[in-house]
Amino acid sequence: MLTLTDKAVAVIKEVCKDEYQGLRIVVNKGCSGFSYDMGLEDAAAQGDQVLEFSDIKVFVDAASALWLTGASMDYVEGSSMGSGFVFDNPNTPPPAAAGGCSCALKSCG
Repeated sequence: MLTLTDKAVAVIKEVCKDEYQGLRIVVNKGCSGFSYDMGLEDAAAQGDQVLEFSDIKVFVDAASALWLTGASMDYVEGSSMGSGFVFDNPNTPPPAAAGGCSCALKSCG
């Protein structure tokens, strides 16, 4: 399943500040690969996988769990893209062929 670096765990702990149990991660698959939605949560939803790192929890729905196998999440600061969580995910699909989107959605991104 998903692994978190020590820095990612420390940032999640700081953000939760005893107000939330942990972080929810949802994987969205689109034409340009994966995107990740994250939010603070008080509890797991039905069917969630609950991962524990130190004393924080990460909640992952069943569909997202399939895409997070073998992935890792880190927190970086001061990169050219700014600060934030980054994923290293071996399951990320290759980008759509040049010249357009290959999915059936009207809006791909």
